[in-house]
Amino acid sequence: MKLLIVDDERELAESLSRFLKLSAHSCVMALNVKEAINSIALDSPEIVITNYRLPDGDGFDVIRHVRRTLPQAPVILITGYHHSGLEKAARQAGASAYLRKPFPLAALTNAIMAVTKPSTP
Repeated sequence: MKLLIVDDERELAESLSRFLKLSAHSCVMALNVKEAINSIALDSPEIVITNYRLPDGDGFDVIRHVRRTLPQAPVILITGYHHSGLEKAARQAGASAYLRKPFPLAALTNAIMAVTKPSTP
């Protein structure tokens, strides 16, 4: 499965990428919204993992772009900045899952499994 990881913390993005590659995922990284938009166009990721706070916008910008261009792709919003209502707003914007940093890697694996599980009628 091809994943896009969007986070301005390069070390974290690289760490998540290495971990996810162990599970046979293919990962590309972007450090900001502009790079994410370019990567979405070039790489057509199946899942997008985006940080909330980015230097040139926020994770909602990424979510909105994914919803317009790859509506079937789940988006997982990750954030170290949490405030009341952020998770609800993320889900209303189109996020499929929400994780607060720091999170155990198992939580990310579980979120990926949850957002890729076929829905049952």
